Amino acid sequence: MTFRSPAESPQLAAQAAGPLLDALQKHVLDRAVPALDSALSDLDDYLFDRSQTGEETLGLVALRDMRRARGEISQQFRQAVVNRFRGLRDRHAGGAQDDAGAAGLSLLSEQDLEEQLAVEQLAASVLRTHAPAFEVASKRLSVLAGQADLAPRENPLAPTFLARALGGAMARLELDADLRIVVFKFFERELGGALGEIYDRCNTLMATAGILPELRAHARPQQAPRAAASPAPSAHAPTAPHPAGMPHHDTVAHEAAPMQVSAADQAAFASMLGMLQGWRTATGVAAPGAQPSGPALPTQDLMSILSLMQQDGGPRLPQAGEAEQQSLASQLRQQMTQSARKLGVASDNLNLDGLDGDAVDLVALLFDVLLDGPQFDAQIRQKIGRMLVPYVKVAVRDRRMFMLKEHPARKLLNTVAEACEGNRGEAPQERELLTRVDHTIDRLVAEFNEDVAIFETLEQELRAYMAQHRKRFELAERRTAEAQRGRERLEHARRVVADDLAARRGERALPPVIDEFLSRHANHHLVQVALRDGRGAPRYNDAMQAVDRLLALCDKVVAGAVDEPLPPLPEAGLREILASAGCTEDTAQAALDAVRDALSRLASGESALDDDVRMPPQAELPEPAAPEPAPQLEVVAGTAGLDFDAAMLERVRKLQVGDWIQLAAADGHFAPAKVSWISPISSRLLLVNRRGIRVLVASVEELAVMVKLDKVALREGANAFEDAMHQMAGRLQSVSRPG
Repeated sequence: MTFRSPAESPQLAAQAAGPLLDALQKHVLDRAVPALDSALSDLDDYLFDRSQTGEETLGLVALRDMRRARGEISQQFRQAVVNRFRGLRDRHAGGAQDDAGAAGLSLLSEQDLEEQLAVEQLAASVLRTHAPAFEVASKRLSVLAGQADLAPRENPLAPTFLARALGGAMARLELDADLRIVVFKFFERELGGALGEIYDRCNTLMATAGILPELRAHARPQQAPRAAASPAPSAHAPTAPHPAGMPHHDTVAHEAAPMQVSAADQAAFASMLGMLQGWRTATGVAAPGAQPSGPALPTQDLMSILSLMQQDGGPRLPQAGEAEQQSLASQLRQQMTQSARKLGVASDNLNLDGLDGDAVDLVALLFDVLLDGPQFDAQIRQKIGRMLVPYVKVAVRDRRMFMLKEHPARKLLNTVAEACEGNRGEAPQERELLTRVDHTIDRLVAEFNEDVAIFETLEQELRAYMAQHRKRFELAERRTAEAQRGRERLEHARRVVADDLAARRGERALPPVIDEFLSRHANHHLVQVALRDGRGAPRYNDAMQAVDRLLALCDKVVAGAVDEPLPPLPEAGLREILASAGCTEDTAQAALDAVRDALSRLASGESALDDDVRMPPQAELPEPAAPEPAPQLEVVAGTAGLDFDAAMLERVRKLQVGDWIQLAAADGHFAPAKVSWISPISSRLLLVNRRGIRVLVASVEELAVMVKLDKVALREGANAFEDAMHQMAGRLQSVSRPG
């Protein structure tokens, strides 16, 4: 569900709306206030030039008045913006609306007409360039503020509001009326260039938070040319230009394919952001905006630093045997500082914007958790670690990566992890797959430049290759499942027949020949019939009836209730039983003669023969192909003696065909194992490796025991990314809330 109003997602509204409004306020102030300062600076130059001509009205007197008022105008303008955002936050939180900003916008009565015209002209001029982006940003801000619509004078993103804020900033100053109009004209020229960045950034922030992500500007107009020189870029963070042909995606146009964020995912992400601050405090990672080293680093400058890091290969992960001295987040920030110095940044600490800092730390934590698992060896960790910086860049531009299951970057990471899990390169096919993964990562690092389309392209290519790769093993998996199914059916049929024969036989002491006939030939025939026709089928019942009649005759003989000659044997049923072993005609007749002779001996008081050569040898059922040796617990007397956690048992019971778990191998490494088949007879699970080879057959109770023994690990999520997110949330919670 797309976040359309705070009422639809109260938890997100409570946890995320305030910080998001703070971020929007920061970006408006970071662009609009410098634009005003630049306009006042340009005006100062203009008035100085006019003073040299001797025009007193707009000359020395005006220059003196403006220089006195300049600082106060800028301060009052900033305060008006702050007050307006505070009013939105208070209204969203259910408090009284703060009208300080509105009060500060009242114009002097004698200036009303002229300044109103100046405000309207400024707004109309700017909106000719930025109307599509402004319209989208206004709709999103209205949703965020919990209002149906925001009037231009109440909308801190509207040119009308910003122009009125400037008028309010000059209201208490003794400035000539003509001079006020000139201030509006210079501000109009500077604001036209700043609003493009403001709307792009604010739209991106709100869309990534799940606020009307399906909206997009139908066209991105070119920014109006600026008549006056733009302020020089900050010396502490130069911006690298984009290569030709690579689009800049911190814009509304980034939302070409709408992706919806569920309310539950939004709430979970907001909760994770709340725990992030506690983690920073506990681990010593500085919070964004906490450094006293000046204004926050602009996002585009951060992207330039990350691009340089991407070219350099990103942070170096610890090799096997090396002790990891610090978290991946700390290592990432250190390399960011080093790369920033290469671009001319003198500060030892980068003061990141709050949202940018969150993105950097969350991706670092995500990779830290992902690469910390036992399913990847050192070589695989190095491979996946190379993807860290591109993913930081994605998160900075689009935080929906943490909330959207179908995000292209998320899908690529899942596919790469799937290809690498448990892959030791032992077989030629496995080595080919790892080579393909290297090729995929090489292309990502070399070609990614803020266009997430490459993630989708690379994921589809790797997924298609893996599909062809997987076909080689699907037949092996089917054969494994069929063999296990045959084995279980055979075991079940044997148990059923053994129970039926034991129930009919009871405690009788039978002659050896009859005992052999029942335990071998009758058992063999009944098992075959049970496998083919099922227990209770006519053929099964006929065979059992023949057994019952033979046992009844034996009872009469033992009891001395039979005289010579003996009653006839149930020959039709007994011949059917013997035929299963290939005993027909003379062979079957010889076997029947042996049975009849045994009964005759008992009837005459003689001892039955211990062995009769006339009985044919026992026929054996064909056994399914023997499986490869695999670790397995043996359950001899039920599950009463097994030690497992009840909650874990319930989780294991929910495993379905196609689910993957991590299974410890003999060398201690964990490898992925897939639930390939669940027996409808015994409910045991057949687990196969990625090559379709059987690695374990176990009951849910046995698996629960293996979890407790650290021999099996269950995923917290459906895939590698979700699993890492769950583990990351747990790690943040445990660190930020010790004990």
